[in-house]
Amino acid sequence: MNKFFYRPLHPFIINQAFGEKKACISTDGLNKVLTKNPYSDSTSCPTGFRELYGSKGHLGLDLRTVHNQEVYCIQKGVVNQIDTDPRSGLDVRIISTIENRKFKHIYEHLMGYQCKIGDIIETGQLVGWADNTGYSSGDHLHLQVEELINGIWVPIDPLPLMAEIFAKDILWTNSKLKYISEQIAKLLDILATKLR
Repeated sequence: MNKFFYRPLHPFIINQAFGEKKACISTDGLNKVLTKNPYSDSTSCPTGFRELYGSKGHLGLDLRTVHNQEVYCIQKGVVNQIDTDPRSGLDVRIISTIENRKFKHIYEHLMGYQCKIGDIIETGQLVGWADNTGYSSGDHLHLQVEELINGIWVPIDPLPLMAEIFAKDILWTNSKLKYISEQIAKLLDILATKLR
């Protein structure tokens, strides 16, 4: 399987995987979030709570962060949306086209961001800083990837499509390769001029 994405954080530690149903939210309107007891035989939420993610489960990866940790772009794309939502907090959405497929990668619960709508952002460029905004029980990054299928954005598990490489390392490597290519082109121009 092709790997289209790179890790947005280092270290890369998953707190909650795609599809999991271990978070509950209070039904009293206070939006208290709790995690189901993994050692309990019960698969349902306690009285006064409901499934936070509904029947489909968690639609992304929750990645462990420290407060204000830098979050990097997992694939080159165009910043499509930046907004604040009671559920996701401050989030940045980037659209990438890879091998004639369209993907949207969403970075949620941010403290701030380093881009604006319409920006082309490279793999490994800084997107923003991790925080605890929206429905959240602690600092983390919710990374959600969606694919455009028959005109509908469908959440997919990004892990099988993600290389085990830190995105920032891709940016560094690409910038070094670009520099080397430019230097070789200059040398070839000089050589061609001398041979004339």
